[in-house]
Amino acid sequence: MNLNFLPNEVLCLIFDYLPWKDRQRVSLVCSKWNEIINSVHYLRRQKLVLYNYGKAKFFSGVGVELLCRQKSIEFYSNAMLDTEELLDTIKKSFSNESAMVQSLSLFLRSEHKLAFGLVVANIPNLQHLTELKISANEALTNGVHINSACLEKINISFYQNSLCRLNTPRLHTLHLTVRYRSEMDLLSTVSAQLIELKVSFISKDHVAQLFSCDFSSLKVLNILLKNDKYISYRVSPVLLRPLDKTGVFARTIAGLETLRVVDICHIFDFDFLQMFSYAKSLKALTINYFKLTGEVSELINGFKRLTYLNLEGCQRMDATKKLELSSLQTLVMPYKQLSLFSGTPMYMLTTLYYNNTAKDQTHFVKQIANAFTNLTFLCLQHFDNELDSNAFLHLNLLTKLRVLVIEKMSVSSHLFFNCPTMPHLERLVMDTIVTEVSILDVIPARFPALQTYVISNCFLYLIPTDSANRYMTFDELRRQMPCCRISTKDSTIFTNHTKQS
Repeated sequence: MNLNFLPNEVLCLIFDYLPWKDRQRVSLVCSKWNEIINSVHYLRRQKLVLYNYGKAKFFSGVGVELLCRQKSIEFYSNAMLDTEELLDTIKKSFSNESAMVQSLSLFLRSEHKLAFGLVVANIPNLQHLTELKISANEALTNGVHINSACLEKINISFYQNSLCRLNTPRLHTLHLTVRYRSEMDLLSTVSAQLIELKVSFISKDHVAQLFSCDFSSLKVLNILLKNDKYISYRVSPVLLRPLDKTGVFARTIAGLETLRVVDICHIFDFDFLQMFSYAKSLKALTINYFKLTGEVSELINGFKRLTYLNLEGCQRMDATKKLELSSLQTLVMPYKQLSLFSGTPMYMLTTLYYNNTAKDQTHFVKQIANAFTNLTFLCLQHFDNELDSNAFLHLNLLTKLRVLVIEKMSVSSHLFFNCPTMPHLERLVMDTIVTEVSILDVIPARFPALQTYVISNCFLYLIPTDSANRYMTFDELRRQMPCCRISTKDSTIFTNHTKQS
């Protein structure tokens, strides 16, 4: 077989399996292969990973020319890579402003910091570098000074206290892991220029310092509170007092459009959330693992421009307070809380992510149709019980539904037998589903206009019966739905004699 008859996209996938050294050898086979392997399009989506898997010999063949033209490089600093060959190659590649690297990831995993320090020292010479990730297990005694005129996105995570300074006038996106006060001091120096900030608090003592930052340019704020068993912490006394609502944070947060707060540790309270009431331009709000008290519901109702709301993991504490958001278009439903939205119909809502705890599922679709009359996208996920055979009896009430997604649950094999015909449904997705293969039998009849059918990560079982000699196979399904694109990635039909995947 002549491989040159294959499309370039297929050849790219084949070349991806080759080590870098072999890939360079293959590039000498013919001009076509050389053009593919060294094309800007191919190099843009490839990542050169320098690691000590083959010890120092792994670096052999990664010369100055190769290192200079890579768009993305991932570098692990360790004893095996602190060699004269590597240091010399880095110096020649990065010191003369000819390197084309756009994305650089640096991981310090040992005390050997020569190559790590050499790369950092040459960052000012990397004229095309826009993204940088730095992660270090070891303490950096002299700290890290990042000086770049072109860096736009930075991700920083230090496991030990290390001073970091940034001189990056074009920086607009920062992902920061906070374990020590020095990280919050770093944030305060660049906060005014940020458009997007993702901050993961490992030490809770520093959360309150967030409210002393100037966020006059910020559009997206992502706050995550996590545990770290290696760092002892206490709740800062500042968090136990009402926060300053007239400070710099309250004055500069008005332009915020997207807010995500995930509090797995249940540390934040209403006073914390209330600080964001000044974000009058908020369009997308995610609040996970909070208690939905009456005060929290009133706070959410105050964001009149909201088009996206995610309340996953939240518990409703006040049954009298309903959410009334007339502009809402996408909703990720809090667990078991459909009645929270049953007050005023939301005519703008078109996308719903829904979960259910009831054993009798006959009427939940009818309830959804009454509350959200214009749904075009419905995702059913994480049900406590198997999605039973009566769940879709009233699915035709969703007259505008175009996409149906069922994921992360078990499903009755008769689910679609009792479903009315849906002539307008265009896309059906079943992801991480466990059921019998007979669920496929009536798909062509129930969804005649289906354009895309995705069966992903599904375990479909053939239960042996007297009539088990015939059952719907993936090939048969494709034959019956010739106009529908059917994907069966990582899905398997388990039978008593063979299996398909």
